Amino acid sequence: MVVLADILGDLMKADSLPQGRREAGLIAARDRLTAFIGSEVAALADRGGLVGSGLSNPGHWLAHEANISQLQGRRIVETGRLVDRFDAIGEAVAEGVLTSDHLNVLKKCLPRNRSRYRAEAFDDHHKMMVDLARELDFPGFRKACEAWIALCEDADPDAQAPEDKGLGLDFTDNRDGTTSIRGLMLTADALQLKEGLIRVAEKAMEADRVAEHTNPEASTEPTCDYSDGGDNEAVDYSVSEYTLRPVVRRGRRYWMARAVGMFANLANAAPRDGSAPDPLLVVMFDGETFERAKDAYVNGEPQLPADTVFRPGYMCETFDGSQITPMEAFRIALNHRIARCVVYSESRRVDLGRTSRLFTGASRQAVLFRDRTCVIPGCRKPGRWDHVDHVVEWQDGGRTDTANGQLLCPEHHRSKTEAEIHWRKHRARVRQEQHDTEPF
Repeated sequence: MVVLADILGDLMKADSLPQGRREAGLIAARDRLTAFIGSEVAALADRGGLVGSGLSNPGHWLAHEANISQLQGRRIVETGRLVDRFDAIGEAVAEGVLTSDHLNVLKKCLPRNRSRYRAEAFDDHHKMMVDLARELDFPGFRKACEAWIALCEDADPDAQAPEDKGLGLDFTDNRDGTTSIRGLMLTADALQLKEGLIRVAEKAMEADRVAEHTNPEASTEPTCDYSDGGDNEAVDYSVSEYTLRPVVRRGRRYWMARAVGMFANLANAAPRDGSAPDPLLVVMFDGETFERAKDAYVNGEPQLPADTVFRPGYMCETFDGSQITPMEAFRIALNHRIARCVVYSESRRVDLGRTSRLFTGASRQAVLFRDRTCVIPGCRKPGRWDHVDHVVEWQDGGRTDTANGQLLCPEHHRSKTEAEIHWRKHRARVRQEQHDTEPF
């Protein structure tokens, strides 16, 4: 239970803490104070204390009294009600385990317009969520809660089918050479579209980067060759003469928007027999989840239990970290090209030992799916363009296996290689100097 005296006592002790712990203590006190204020305002509203103020919403009343936004006032009251309703959450807030970010994630797990199934599931599993917050960092906790929400939606017998939620796309001409696209898609279709757009966009970015490096004065519009190799015809995928004006920075979002036009050209030029491949979607399972989902799908079971995500090592997500339910992965596998990557499994031999110097095939994919991005702290460059490097170098006896591999982006790989070259030259020079000074 959040008590004001305890919060004030912690604030007074914060000055004596070392740097780092002091800031963490202040943040924890802020979150506890927010929960306390929300609880007080909610209790005041329940007692009828807002009568005569002209405001029935306690969040709006708090916003008026404290001169804050109505959205912030509603969030504070929602936090207070959540802490009051669930003792385990209140205790975790008092201990400083749950921050405001954790509470925002938990509020998404229990929305105001919730179904009975999801409300009962949250009552049963909220203590497990608190335990996850103690064990995992915040990104891992958020992923687990997102996976839990997806499993609840999939298992809810009263939930509306995704196909019945008003799917559709709207195209609005802005009358300035651009068009706005808005709409609603199935998650499985959106993930495949995003994967395909990223692949084409990254190839276009690379082509644009090479063209700019070769001839800086030339146009940056890419000319990509997506022919099947039979006619050797290069296809210009520029959208039209009414393209956007050149911008200072063209990142992946820009090229993904351009890739939509490239997809349209590819679809219009697709073979009549429909032999053009669909975008490939990679789903990463842990071994136990894959076996559970496979058995459930083969036996005709409608869904997996919602508490599946609380098992240690649970994983069912796409390559970029988007959560997907195991049963949904098996359903879309029947109609789309989908590749599975089962981690923590011995189904594929990826240890090449000293028989191969380079990471290729399954060994490269194993490192790619494990690290996903460059392993250098702060570098988040995607693994598609990264190099698989030996932790212990090949010339030093390092093996070509998953445990001795790591993803490095080209820049960090080059820096590591240059540092190793300098070190080897320095070591050779020191050895030579020692040899020259040895007495005969």
